[in-house]
Amino acid sequence: MKHAAAIAQLTQAAEVCENNAPINEAEGNHEQAALERSNAQDYRSAIATLEAIG
Repeated sequence: MKHAAAIAQLTQAAEVCENNAPINEAEGNHEQAALERSNAQDYRSAIATLEAIG
């Protein structure tokens, strides 16, 4: 797949955001948690797009 490197980087970024969001939520950093959830969703969407175009 010609987008494998980009997908790998986006996957790593999404996983970091998905890991950090609940931590920030628990610490009371609700805006940061919301941003991380939004970013993770955007990264997952970009991954799906790249996978769809091959």
